[in-house]
Amino acid sequence: MDVDAPFFWALLMFLLNYIPTVGSLIATIFPAVFSLVQFGEFTPFLIILIGLGILEWFVGNVLEPKIMGNSLNISPLVTIIALVIWGQIWGITGMLLSVPITVTMVIICSQFKNTKAIAILLSENGELN
Repeated sequence: MDVDAPFFWALLMFLLNYIPTVGSLIATIFPAVFSLVQFGEFTPFLIILIGLGILEWFVGNVLEPKIMGNSLNISPLVTIIALVIWGQIWGITGMLLSVPITVTMVIICSQFKNTKAIAILLSENGELN
């Protein structure tokens, strides 16, 4: 669509997609709004917004679940709670790292008898791999 700084927007979208749920929404809106400012017309804005929205939906709802499956083994509710907690502690950096930190916590807790119950509570299906 000839939007300025496409590599910047690609990098920003890449980074924002690490933030569960909210990141893909922000990654879709930022380039679309920038195109509105750059071109001053609604047609490129709508094309970019709809195109990126469909792409983000496909990646988030079809491609990623297919590739990752249940390999992370954390429940969606735990993911949202971790996003809020780590976001409050470390801001954007915490939001980016919330899922890896939580998965690491599940793995570590599952290795010890005293903390295995915590790992089971955080897991998606109550089973540890």
